[in-house]
Amino acid sequence: MSTPHPMASRLVQGVDRLLVAIGAVGLVAMMLHISIDILSSLLLNAPLAITSAIVTNYYMIAVAFLPIMVAEYRGAHIGVSLITDALPGGVRRWIDFLVNVVMVAVYGLLTLQAWSEASDKYAAGAFVVEQTTRVLIWPAYFVIPLAFGAMAFFLALKAILRAIGQNPPAAAQYGAELVQGEGTDV
Repeated sequence: MSTPHPMASRLVQGVDRLLVAIGAVGLVAMMLHISIDILSSLLLNAPLAITSAIVTNYYMIAVAFLPIMVAEYRGAHIGVSLITDALPGGVRRWIDFLVNVVMVAVYGLLTLQAWSEASDKYAAGAFVVEQTTRVLIWPAYFVIPLAFGAMAFFLALKAILRAIGQNPPAAAQYGAELVQGEGTDV
């Protein structure tokens, strides 16, 4: 197999960085929001009324779903390869290709279902009420199809590149660094 396609690598790296940045902003915002809520509660005896609604309906969704593609790109998903490791390289590549194709279909269906749900929530103007304050939650529903769509895109790109004999973009780069570092800090 040849090296990853440079344009594909740049595109995936850009999506990876964007998702990491959005997730990081969500994580920092969640920490700050909760900290301000606690300080406000302790010092002013006046907690922020919407903290729970914002944390559960915005921050947690972004932090939980956006890194799905990032983990795949960086080789950080857990995989069990006890049997496939014993197979010849060509067979392993075909199995990997077939798994990618099946996963593209699965994530594609998840994307469509999540988009349908998000569209329904948008049309209904979905909101929650927390301590007499109305908080719109429909925008957060669009994070899930974004995350699943990014994963479907990346898996499709991996399958296509493997089918034409190229390595997927940087998939082994992060995993190799993690594996090389294991056991050296004893």
